[in-house]
Amino acid sequence: MEELIRENIDVVQLCDKNYIGISVTASFQNITGIAEVRKIFMDRRSEIENIADETTYTCVHFSNDNLFTYIYCMEVTPLEKTPNGMIGFTVPAMQYIKYRSTGENPYEIINSCLKENNKVLNSKGVSLEVFYFGEEESKFNANILSQLQEKQWSK
Repeated sequence: MEELIRENIDVVQLCDKNYIGISVTASFQNITGIAEVRKIFMDRRSEIENIADETTYTCVHFSNDNLFTYIYCMEVTPLEKTPNGMIGFTVPAMQYIKYRSTGENPYEIINSCLKENNKVLNSKGVSLEVFYFGEEESKFNANILSQLQEKQWSK
C-alpha cells in the first residue's frame, strides 16, 4: 500500500524481506572495499537460491557516527540456504519512505520531505537501494527506501 507524499515520494509498508548477500563494513574516514564486494557479489550471485526477483538486486545499508555497513544482496523467498561466505537475514516489516532517484541526491530529497512533514527516520533502521541489472549502479539511479521511525503516516 503506497501513499504519495509528493512527486516521486511515497510512504510504503513493506512486509518482512529476506536477503542473502555479501557485506562490507568501513569507517567513514576510510570507506574502502565496496567495489571489491560488488565484484564478488556479481561473480557469486548465481549461488543464491530462491531469488524473488531476478531483475533487481538490493544494497542494504546502515551506519552510525563512525562505521558504515553496505550489503550487496538478492531478495529471497524463503530464506533457507546461505552460501558459504555470505550472510542471510530478514528485514522486518516496517514503514518506509520511498523515492525513485532520477539524477538528484535522493537522501537530500528524502530528508527535505521528512523535515517538511515533521517526520523522522528510524535511527537504528536500514535503508535499501534497489538497482536493476543492466542499469548504472548509482544512488542517483535507484529506488531508495529508508525506514521510518514507527508508523508515522496513516493509510
